[in-house]
Amino acid sequence: MRFTSGISGAVNASEAADAVCSQVLEQLGGEPCDLACLFASTIYRASWPSLLARLHERLRPRALIGCSGSGIIGGGQELEWVPAVSLVAASLPGVKLFPFAVTPDELEDSSPGGFWVDKIGASPAAQPVLLLAADPFSCNPVKLVEELNATYRARPIIGGLVSGGNEPGEHLLFAGTTVSHEGAVGVAMAGNIVMDTVISQGCRPIGRPAVVTKADEHGVMELGGKPALAALHHVLSRLPAGDRELAQQGSIFVGLVIDEMRRQAFAPGDFLIRNIVGIDPDLGAIAVADDVRIGQTLQFQLRDPATSRQELRRLLLQRQPSPGLPPAGGLLFTCTGRGRSLYGLAHQDVKTIQTVSGKLPIGGFFCNGEIGPVGETNFVHSYTASLGLFRPHK
Repeated sequence: MRFTSGISGAVNASEAADAVCSQVLEQLGGEPCDLACLFASTIYRASWPSLLARLHERLRPRALIGCSGSGIIGGGQELEWVPAVSLVAASLPGVKLFPFAVTPDELEDSSPGGFWVDKIGASPAAQPVLLLAADPFSCNPVKLVEELNATYRARPIIGGLVSGGNEPGEHLLFAGTTVSHEGAVGVAMAGNIVMDTVISQGCRPIGRPAVVTKADEHGVMELGGKPALAALHHVLSRLPAGDRELAQQGSIFVGLVIDEMRRQAFAPGDFLIRNIVGIDPDLGAIAVADDVRIGQTLQFQLRDPATSRQELRRLLLQRQPSPGLPPAGGLLFTCTGRGRSLYGLAHQDVKTIQTVSGKLPIGGFFCNGEIGPVGETNFVHSYTASLGLFRPHK
């Protein structure tokens, strides 16, 4: 198994595509290109069908998928809101590839099970790992991920929602030599491949966990029998000055415990982080960007650069494989709210990954929402770095 990564910031899209193709072909050293993952800035105005045809002619991949993004990752760099093309090309002996593309109409009528087995072509018994890119304007990503969860139980999915466009039709999705502006694309991989995942949500718990005692869909009315907004104010009032300032800047979230049966005490990795999207002072309620159920445990969370960096490093160290089976390469799907806007500096997540896991070939893009597993269930996240590290079984 060999992964390669190329990136170019050439202003002309054709020149950038040619440059990354030359870079990965040199690194492949004559080995076949089985999988190609292409990520391109939305800034380019180019004829992507002709560029894809040229890339196919040079690379001859068994499968090519990809998309556009507001920021592009590759070659140890994170290039945000500038022209950039990134290409990850991999030689994957003993791996079966099942590329697929889904239209909005198909997604509207889809259901778990047979639909997805027929569409993708991979049996659940093959235990595939999946990559996924979806257009947020034209499909329901939560429905998409939940149906894939139900079809391929406990199998990891990483990917993200395409970013960079302000209107429907401005995003690009690549599948083979076809360019589309809606729906979703992906690839399932089965056989001699392992995808170790790292999902860094970049938050730390504050206050104490509380049980939701009154809720209505997205609205949390009561925590521990008290108005939820009063519970939030109570937590904020006891924070140090620096943390209160972070909360006032919008860096406060809620964490919903994922698996309450396995824990008596909760750590950062036990929570699914969700945005606070509104408050109702009259009702004393908090609106959360997810359905909340009565009896669920909730804890408020703070996000800051140091926590994000430390958590990513800690998770990478926990995921280090046994000697002799290091990762061959990686794909990184990170939130548009990370990068410079979080750290104040460029390339921070990639630098952390390559510091801990070695100078891996890595590519990816900045997302409008990230896809990845917490425990054995895949979710659509926000403000998250979703990383897949690939290695052979043996």
